[in-house]
Amino acid sequence: MKSFVALLASCALLLVACKEIPPYIDYTVPVPSKDTSYIASSVPPAQHKAVLIEDITGVRCNNCPQAAQQAAAIQTAKTEDSVVVMALYSIDYNSFLTSPWGAPFPDLNSPYSSQLLSQLGSPLGLPSGYIDRAKNGSQTVKYTPYTSWSNYVNQRLRDSTPVNIELSKTLSGRNLSLKMQLVYTTAVTVKHKYALYLTESGIVSKQATAATYDDNYVHNHVLRYAFGNAVGNDLTKSLVAGRTFEKIIDYTVPLDYDISKCHIVCVVIDDATDAVVNVRELKL
Repeated sequence: MKSFVALLASCALLLVACKEIPPYIDYTVPVPSKDTSYIASSVPPAQHKAVLIEDITGVRCNNCPQAAQQAAAIQTAKTEDSVVVMALYSIDYNSFLTSPWGAPFPDLNSPYSSQLLSQLGSPLGLPSGYIDRAKNGSQTVKYTPYTSWSNYVNQRLRDSTPVNIELSKTLSGRNLSLKMQLVYTTAVTVKHKYALYLTESGIVSKQATAATYDDNYVHNHVLRYAFGNAVGNDLTKSLVAGRTFEKIIDYTVPLDYDISKCHIVCVVIDDATDAVVNVRELKL
């Protein structure tokens, strides 16, 4: 009898040990999209180059509102589509400066901002930011203090760009159909990537300021979402003159986003250097 019980126990143990572990299943629902690439029969005139300011910021950083004011002043001083601003809130940078306040104040941090800081390099202190994600002037790093932004923006605006960016959309309620078109006006031999982001302005939340705390501070250009890889998605075709990439994305804007204050930002990036080749934004 003891032998029979032992046998049963051994069999049960064997069954447990041999139980198959199911494979990991990714339940993430991809954003529906359609992609097309072709070479146009005629090449359009080249757009002027626009510049991207990325303001690395945090709600507990008492000097960061000064950087936001500087970005707004630069953008206002230029033509409507010459300067695009994104505000990067990342809790991974420095929890002392970037930790959210908690309810009822919204959390502005995003994993997309964290990915960008990881790729482009984190500054030693705030406020700071990237101008076209480039090493401007004599810099050895991509981040720079906000006091230098205006000068570097002016330098980057003198450059030309080989790619035109066109954005269009249809919006039905909260259902967005976004079309991105990239058209190369001259041939490029280096590898490029593109990135698409959603930003939101007019978000009221608590902010540390130079003097105190402002419970009704208005945060603008907050990076909320990235369509695909935040640091860039490969353009895999040859970049000859006339090369056209078209992408259509269907997306439902979350209920807690104010659509009237959202923008889509499209960036074309040099894969080797991370520098912004061109950028445009579209208001929803």
